[in-house]
Amino acid sequence: MKPEAICFFDMDGTLLTKAAEVSEKSLEALKRLRANHIVPIIATGRTTPEIAAKMELTGIDSAIIMNGQAVIYEGKKVYEDILEPELMKRLTEEAKSQGVEACFYNDSKIRATSHNLLTKAHYDFLGEPMPVKDPTFFEKESINMALLLLESGDDYFKNHFPELQFVRNTPFSNDVLRKDGSKAKGIKKFLNVCGYEDVPTYAFGDGNNDLEMFQAVHYSIAMENAVPALKEHAHFVTDSHNDEGIFKGLKHMGLI
Repeated sequence: MKPEAICFFDMDGTLLTKAAEVSEKSLEALKRLRANHIVPIIATGRTTPEIAAKMELTGIDSAIIMNGQAVIYEGKKVYEDILEPELMKRLTEEAKSQGVEACFYNDSKIRATSHNLLTKAHYDFLGEPMPVKDPTFFEKESINMALLLLESGDDYFKNHFPELQFVRNTPFSNDVLRKDGSKAKGIKKFLNVCGYEDVPTYAFGDGNNDLEMFQAVHYSIAMENAVPALKEHAHFVTDSHNDEGIFKGLKHMGLI
């Protein structure tokens, strides 16, 4: 049976507080959502190992991960976009030429070409441990998303890889995915695969990588702590992630 609605939640700065926790009021809201036959889905730039604990805590078993590069629904992968090994090899070589380290992501693992101060700074920023070092990981397993560890010099890679997009989501890194990749693409693939195109959709977010997601759903809710551009495209601006913005936003939209 189709759900009454589907609600997509960004994690950092949205579902998670500044302390990287899910508040009790947000947990209550998610429980009430499910009681109303509304499906909550995480939509994040992170991959499964990074969000597994929060998925278990919240009871959410579905996620748009790696900025739409893969989709997990009810614990099963229903879509993924694989970046070619030759492309990842060239990206790694160009990164090395600029003194930049890279990380490779799929739905089960993260691996790094090496560790440096920016690697530590990035994963400290996310509250996650540094990934295992494996510079040839892309030769062994499918890669859905890459990450470049750099504080500046973004344009070099944009100019050398027009087939890719480089999204700065932390002060220390760029997410790397296919040019047309986005949370919006992942959402559209999910809705198509499951036959849910006619189900009302909602999204909560705070960052630049949520802009396209907002355009892919019927109703968009920006957090008070969101970037200005996202607020401009929101149907409603709720309170911040530290002030029960999830609960208040769902209440305002009549979902709980």
